[in-house]
Amino acid sequence: MRPIAAALLALASGLTPCLASALPPGAEALPGTAVAFRKHEIGVALANRTLPSVADGKRLPVLQEGRVSVIVFVRTGQDHSQSALRQLAELEREMDGRSVRFAAIVSDTEPRDEVRALVSAAGIRMPVLVDEADALYGELGVAMHPSAGVFGKDRRLVGFQPFRKINYLDAMRGQVRLALGEIDQAALARILDPAAAPVASGGRAHARLKLARTLLAAGLVEQGIENARAAIAIDPELADAHAVLAEALAKGGRCDESARELVAARRLARGADVPAPACSARAAR
Repeated sequence: MRPIAAALLALASGLTPCLASALPPGAEALPGTAVAFRKHEIGVALANRTLPSVADGKRLPVLQEGRVSVIVFVRTGQDHSQSALRQLAELEREMDGRSVRFAAIVSDTEPRDEVRALVSAAGIRMPVLVDEADALYGELGVAMHPSAGVFGKDRRLVGFQPFRKINYLDAMRGQVRLALGEIDQAALARILDPAAAPVASGGRAHARLKLARTLLAAGLVEQGIENARAAIAIDPELADAHAVLAEALAKGGRCDESARELVAARRLARGADVPAPACSARAAR
C-alpha cells in the first residue's frame, strides 16, 4: 500500500467507530467499518500456530484453545502502538479471571531491546510473540499498525480493530464482551457509535465530507464512497455530500447510483450549479 493511502486509512479509522464484528445472518455491517485484516474474514477460523516469546524464546500458541483470544500487532517507535498496549493492559486487568487471553505480535525484524522497552513502558502482562518471517502478518493481511483481532473460543475471527484515538479501550472492551456472549450486537453498536449531540452533527458531517474528498484525491474510491455516505447519514440535507458521493460513485463506474445522488445534490443546492461527473461503467472493471 502506498504511504499516503495507509496514512489516510489510519485517519479514517481515527474518525470512525470502526470495529467490524461477527454478524447474525441478514444483519448489516456497522456503519463506517474499516478493515484491519485484508485477507481473513469475520467468522473464519484461523489455523493455530506457535511463535517464540520475546521473554524467553519459549514457543507459545497464538490463540488459546477454549478461550477468547485477543491478538494485537504492534511496532516499536510508534506512539499509537504504545497507546494501544497501555489501554489493552488496562483491559487485561479488567478481564482478569475471565476466559480471555491477550497476546501482542511483533515482527522478527524488531530489535528485541526496543520491544522489551515498549512492553515495560506499556505495563502489559500478556506474552509478546515474534512473527517469524512475518508469516502471520501476511496470512491475515494486516492493513496497519496497531491492529487487534478478537477470536472466539472456536478460533473464528469475531472482530478486528485498527487503532483510533477516541474510545479505543471502549471499543476493545465491547468487542471482547461480545465474544464472551455478555452483550449483543445492538449493544456493541451503541458502544462503537454513541449518539452525538445535535449541535455537533454539522461538524461531524463536514469532517466526513472533507475526508471523503481527500480519499478520492488519493485514488481510494471505495473509502471515499463510505465516508461520503457517512456524511449523508449524519446530515441528509448536506448538498455537497451528495455531490461528492455522486462523483465517487461515478469514479467507481456505478453510473445509475451516481445519477441519483446528482439529482439529490441539485435539489438540495437550491439553484447552485452542481456539475455532472463523467461516468463510465468501464471504471468499475
